Amino acid sequence: VQVDYRGEEVTVENVLRVLSGRHLPGTPRSKRLDSDENSNVLVYFAGHDGDGFLKFRDTTTMSGPDIADALEQMKAKGRFRELLF
Repeated sequence: VQVDYRGEEVTVENVLRVLSGRHLPGTPRSKRLDSDENSNVLVYFAGHDGDGFLKFRDTTTMSGPDIADALEQMKAKGRFRELLF
């Protein structure tokens, strides 16, 4: 299995960048989600969560509104046909 992000690379910022398609210049293709309107996308998280947030390595959290905004951007840009989060 090819793992694109692991350990310290799994940050709130990186997850939101991958979902929204807003990559930093020089980001390799292997670190991008090059999906389109014909793509079926599965976003899988395992770990800790709570009411309205996901927790990353017990240090940072990603809020429900941040997740919703990233998914809305994906929808507006036609980055999936179906998405399961």
